Amino acid sequence: MKYAQIEWNNGKPYSAEFQDVFFSEDDGVGETRYVFLQQNQLPQRWQGQSRFVIAETGFGLGLNFIVTLKTWLETAAADACLHYISIENAPVSSADIRRLAERWPELQSCYAELLRQYPPPQPGMHLVEFAGGRIKLHLLFDDVDQALQKIDCQADAWYLDGFAPSRNPTMWNASVFERVARCTRVGGTFATYTAAGAVRRGLADAGFVVRKVQGYRGKREMLNGAIFDKRCYIDEQPWYRLPDFHYRQKRVAIVGAGLAGLTAAWALIKRGWEVILLDKGANIAEGASGNPAGLLMPRLSQQPGRDACFYINACAHAVRCLDDLEATAVQRFWSKTGAVLVDKADRLQCMCSAHGFTEDFIRYVERDATRQVTGIALNSDVLFFVDAGWVDMKLLCATILKKCGHALSYRQCAVSELRFDHGQWTIIDDDNDAVLTAECVIVANAAGAGQFAQLRWLPVGPVRGQLTFALPTMTSSKIRCPISAERYITPAVRGRHVVGASYDPEARSPHLSNCDHRSNIDGINRLVPSLVDSCTELSGRVAFRAVSRDRVPVVGCVPDHAAFESQYHDLHHGRPAKGYTAGAYWPGLYVSTAHGSRGLASCFISGESIAAMVCSEPMPVAKDIVDYLSPARFIIRRLKRRGG
Repeated sequence: MKYAQIEWNNGKPYSAEFQDVFFSEDDGVGETRYVFLQQNQLPQRWQGQSRFVIAETGFGLGLNFIVTLKTWLETAAADACLHYISIENAPVSSADIRRLAERWPELQSCYAELLRQYPPPQPGMHLVEFAGGRIKLHLLFDDVDQALQKIDCQADAWYLDGFAPSRNPTMWNASVFERVARCTRVGGTFATYTAAGAVRRGLADAGFVVRKVQGYRGKREMLNGAIFDKRCYIDEQPWYRLPDFHYRQKRVAIVGAGLAGLTAAWALIKRGWEVILLDKGANIAEGASGNPAGLLMPRLSQQPGRDACFYINACAHAVRCLDDLEATAVQRFWSKTGAVLVDKADRLQCMCSAHGFTEDFIRYVERDATRQVTGIALNSDVLFFVDAGWVDMKLLCATILKKCGHALSYRQCAVSELRFDHGQWTIIDDDNDAVLTAECVIVANAAGAGQFAQLRWLPVGPVRGQLTFALPTMTSSKIRCPISAERYITPAVRGRHVVGASYDPEARSPHLSNCDHRSNIDGINRLVPSLVDSCTELSGRVAFRAVSRDRVPVVGCVPDHAAFESQYHDLHHGRPAKGYTAGAYWPGLYVSTAHGSRGLASCFISGESIAAMVCSEPMPVAKDIVDYLSPARFIIRRLKRRGG
């Protein structure tokens, strides 16, 4: 996506595209407080609420959000959480936001925190947290009509913002109003600065009770209103509708002590939950999450799609999480050096043109300039991921464990079975003993998830990967950032490079293979001849990744396989969705697995997603991504294709 084109006139922003101002030229802060907070009866309505949801059409320069954030911190309960969902089709650059912030010294600390975490202008939803999680900004970069289809929550209040209806009619049409109403809870409100007749009639037709009220300062009128009766809406994919479970205790058992389990634990502990972490290993991160180095890079495709959208935004979220963890860590584990992807020039150029990357996020570097970003001259063009890098995985997992504190307890236990009875899960070990009971269980034990009866149908399996630890050469010692191609190589750390990784779905040997060592070294030396010496004695590490049949992570509520087979046995006949009820899911059972080679990118946002499902919060990713990751996808695809 390209940044919005803003013209500045005496320090005041003006949209070149829509030929309109962003806010009142006299007092933008006062206008926000009057139009959006006061007319939605805020902050009065959020008093005594543990959670409040505000949705907005038009993030712009973030003024409405910043004013709301400041008001929330001043007036809301210390343990309450604000979810602020905002849509923007033309993201504003950090430079323009920084310039605006200079106008209001009282808001600069809030703006500084926004700028520190401001996401790249890539389509999809970006989650940014403030004040230790007290405010969660869900920033959705997309066309407003498309974006509203990707929001799956019930807002308490709407800020209907955007440029004037006469200048930007796509923001103010019947489809937008209907989707706004659909995403508003009973008793929810809206406010907007405009009083245009088409807007008033459109909102009324969508189900809102609409009022004209006094506008701000010299403006004669504006609109506010509320919705008191919910209409029935057809759910186009009822099988993916998330269940809403309620738990008597905020206590969860997580099976699997790798990065997937730890990130889910951390996300829930931040929400006040107690976590019991179970794993067969004596220590955490003994599987693939214990590798000495993990690359943080998104998985890219030549054309935009859900896979690229998920990985790009998940990677950006992981960077924000790693930055926060590193800031308080005892030992440094996060090397934010940037990273490069080597591929054929035509493929890289296709990626850049199709995705519209900005230079401050991902930039194309021709072969003659590769030394400037990598430290060595490569024989190919590359993509340089500006905020990417590599992580010491063991230290990262240890840092998350320490961050979880006393709210997390660890038990070494080989879990063999999950039994459900009367609203409780009983965890059974290899000796057929009941280890503990819990209302809520998260399965995050990689390919081991398939051992449980509730997930035996899941097409996830192990893929063997071998790393090679190589001594630096005169050339390789100059490498400054990870280089990824057929194989990858990290800068020399503690006297050795990490080179990897092999990918063998059939192999099961846990022992090092000289053949895999040679393949790793040969793959890297094809980038630069003799980059790494293959004649020295090589060491390494073997681990098994979990990979799904479609190479996409599996994250979400666990469907009841037998119930799905019964409910949707005739999907292949093409019956309309309105003929089906919502899918049946196992109460309190969730899964996060199949993160494969990109787990460092996908696990953090997946942990947040699981926590949001457990707590019935607005999701941190768009609805189409929730469905894309859902374990139910495998059942539905098969039923649509062949029937029951």
